[in-house]
Amino acid sequence: MGLDIGGTRGAFMTLCTNVRDLDLKEPATDHTVFVHVKQIEAERAPWLAAQVGLTVIGDRVMAPY
Repeated sequence: MGLDIGGTRGAFMTLCTNVRDLDLKEPATDHTVFVHVKQIEAERAPWLAAQVGLTVIGDRVMAPY
């Protein structure tokens, strides 16, 4: 099973435990998963979240590079 449109290429995740942000500055009592995809495939984020019964909670953030 792939990741629908685009398959498994070019996507990865970052798991932040007990923090809410990638800079590790905003403490949390739970965990946050960041999904990194190519800009052209950004619409996949809600689909990926739905596969595990979750929803996207933040806005799209563009990488600085």
